[in-house]
Amino acid sequence: MRVLVTGAHGLLGRSLLEPDFDAEMIGCGRGQTPVGRRAYHPVELSDPRAVFSLVEKVRPDWVIHTAALTDVDRCEVDQPLARQINLVVVEHLASACRQLGVGLAQLSTDYVFDGRQGPYGEKDPTNPLSHYGTLKLHSEGVVLQQGLRGLVLRTLWLYGYLPDTRRNLVTWPLEVLGRGQQLKIVDDQWGNPTWVHDLAQVLVELCRRQVQGLFHLGGATYLTRYQLTRELACFFGLDPDLVQPTTTAAAGQKAPRPLRSGLRTQALESVLGFAPLSLSQGLECLAGQDDFRRAFPTLC
Repeated sequence: MRVLVTGAHGLLGRSLLEPDFDAEMIGCGRGQTPVGRRAYHPVELSDPRAVFSLVEKVRPDWVIHTAALTDVDRCEVDQPLARQINLVVVEHLASACRQLGVGLAQLSTDYVFDGRQGPYGEKDPTNPLSHYGTLKLHSEGVVLQQGLRGLVLRTLWLYGYLPDTRRNLVTWPLEVLGRGQQLKIVDDQWGNPTWVHDLAQVLVELCRRQVQGLFHLGGATYLTRYQLTRELACFFGLDPDLVQPTTTAAAGQKAPRPLRSGLRTQALESVLGFAPLSLSQGLECLAGQDDFRRAFPTLC
């Protein structure tokens, strides 16, 4: 199986490219630097001709599209940019994949829900509160249209560590708490943190089995962001009392968030026979990584 991965330099993109999956994994992105020893192609995904040319050249069995603008507040403020990256690019990829008979796997989000009655299953009604969530929902429709071998995987609260990737909801608190600084974390946003390598493994396996349609993947632990950060502090021997609760309303974020969110994974588990890791299991995996130990030597 040959797979083209967009967003090759991000946390998920690199998690797909760096392990030794039993597949030919090829990266692409805006940067010029390859990821590890994998084949890599620089590309401007906003150019439909460049997208078609790359897919035609590589001739993958699947494209896994991980590139996105995930800064929810920036999406609310700069809506034209958000639309270009989170919807128009998906339309370019879908057009190329449909014409060339290639499968397209798209990452989506729990932000397609309003957060009133989570955790959610795939058949629950959507009602996005933010521009980011609205664009992601529209992009799902693009990928699941007739005539395209499409797969949509909704996920949330992605965490893990790879060098030179952006901080996430685990690595950022560890940096701050490791300096002995206090953190205010919202205690009214619920979700299930997702270990990035679970997500990468599931995506590859779904493509290998030629699975199509809509699925959810979230970790096995359901809790608030405040509870998550306190558990993180305790796991790594930091002071949990440095973590102070606040509310989403007090945080003053530009984009509204779904509060009682989360994703149910039973449909995916029944298809793959796969159970996602709990938070404690994911943190154990994280703590055992050599790259993480080098980046956070005082915690290991």
